[in-house]
Amino acid sequence: MKDLEEQSSWGAAEPSPELLKELEVRPALPGEMERVRRLLDDEHYLGAGRAVGRTLVQIVHHRGGWAALLVWGPAAVKLLDRDEWVGWTHPQRAGRLGLLVQNRRFLVLADARMPNLASRSLALAVRHLPEHWESLWGYRPLLAETFTDIEAFEGTCYKAAGWEPCGLTKGFGRHRADFYREHDRPKKLWLKALSRNARVILRATDLPAAYRPGMEARSAERTLPLKRREIDSLREALREVPDPRSANRCWPISVLLSLVCVALLAGRRNLAEIHRFGQFLTQQQRGWLGFLPKKGGVGGRRAPSYQALYNLLRQLDPELLATVLNRWLERSRGNLPHALALDGKYVRDLVLTLGLSEHGSGAPAAMLIASREPKSEQAKTEGETTAAKRLYRGVTLSGATVTGDALHCEREGMQRVVEAGGDFLFQLKANQPRALERAEAIAAVQPPLFPAAPPTPGTDGSSSGT
Repeated sequence: MKDLEEQSSWGAAEPSPELLKELEVRPALPGEMERVRRLLDDEHYLGAGRAVGRTLVQIVHHRGGWAALLVWGPAAVKLLDRDEWVGWTHPQRAGRLGLLVQNRRFLVLADARMPNLASRSLALAVRHLPEHWESLWGYRPLLAETFTDIEAFEGTCYKAAGWEPCGLTKGFGRHRADFYREHDRPKKLWLKALSRNARVILRATDLPAAYRPGMEARSAERTLPLKRREIDSLREALREVPDPRSANRCWPISVLLSLVCVALLAGRRNLAEIHRFGQFLTQQQRGWLGFLPKKGGVGGRRAPSYQALYNLLRQLDPELLATVLNRWLERSRGNLPHALALDGKYVRDLVLTLGLSEHGSGAPAAMLIASREPKSEQAKTEGETTAAKRLYRGVTLSGATVTGDALHCEREGMQRVVEAGGDFLFQLKANQPRALERAEAIAAVQPPLFPAAPPTPGTDGSSSGT
């Protein structure tokens, strides 16, 4: 039985523009999946494969007759070229991988093959992919990926449909026996942004609410920002912090503080998130952090309770913890990077954490844990600016540029940065009208990031033009 109704139209050597313009795409219905699998097994060189995780099948058709099939599924966990293209951190990748989809199969049916049909079908399917995925899974993906076997296919249709080639894989393939085997056939990686700001959103500090349903529910919680050796040295360092609790305590202070510090370094913003972070760690990771065995000695290790963390933070001297933590950071990370972002946040209104982190990777360089129990938003603001000045005194900023929001754009703090050997780039807003007016006047004459005069011509006889 033919899968298309108008074979004479599809069999033409050169398809008419009208025919290609009439192509439509829709998600496959549950009752059509048996036919989809049969066609893929019969006509695709990889067969239908096995559906894993979130999956979407699209059908490209012409007046009801099937022309092409596309199968989408979860993205690869780790691809060096893709991850460099996105520019995200390891924790971001682990948490946001669900916002990427992989084109697992693309088949133009044998009865429908003709010039330009593949690229036209692919472009049409990708254009509707975000809305189709959202109707099935509740959110829109941001990036699509796929692979082509360079020994068998040139990937012409992907290039024609606007996909970007992005390096080769290392030649390992997934076998049906559920293990990886080397096949000596590297594949070309192709990427296609599904939103104009896909890269910006994927690596943003705060993911927009519309995309949060696509975050991995568990894997993000299990991604540690430190390796085991670093965790071991951190736990050893935190044993130096005096324990303010009474003698009848259950959890060692080094274990609780290790969880707090690792969770903060992983981007958790409050005590509830820190507690949740501990709850979702694997048994191996719990062992690295020194979590206690479950009562009765069976069933693995248990995570600290919210109350245990709360009681410690409520009584802890934050200055002592900051001293130990910064000493460990300096010893572990070496010299400060050249671009540092300043960020402060409160943990359950108990303590303020203020950190300097590397712009590119988000890796922490220094941290201050400061004031306790602010009574108002004004107290929070004053606490953060005061803590920043103390933080500058405790680090060497030689060759570094510190960036921050308008909260930190005040004379004493900027002077402290310069005295520590660094430069600063802080936002300036209308709450400082005179300074803003002066800055706008200077920028009107000479924009700060661009030359005011044309560059001097080169001396090598070369010239430039547009």
